[in-house]
Amino acid sequence: MRVAAPSRITWLSRIAMQHSHQTVHAGFDRFQELLLAMRVGDELRASDAARLTGLSHDVCRSVLEGLKRAGLMTHQGDDRFIRKTLDVQTA
Repeated sequence: MRVAAPSRITWLSRIAMQHSHQTVHAGFDRFQELLLAMRVGDELRASDAARLTGLSHDVCRSVLEGLKRAGLMTHQGDDRFIRKTLDVQTA
């Protein structure tokens, strides 16, 4: 039984997918660097994060919303997310 070689389209799709994954990983790396550089009181809009990282606005907004739920950010109505202090209680 002879197995057909993968078509050129399949090969090109695989290359494109690998590039896409690398681009997304690089975008999240840039987003992480951006977030780690923020200090208390610094503001970031999802649209600015998208422009700086290459990720979509929706992805950036979701990440910022998650950080808000985790207590690391507050959210202002005009799409501004503001870095806040961690309220850590010592026992």
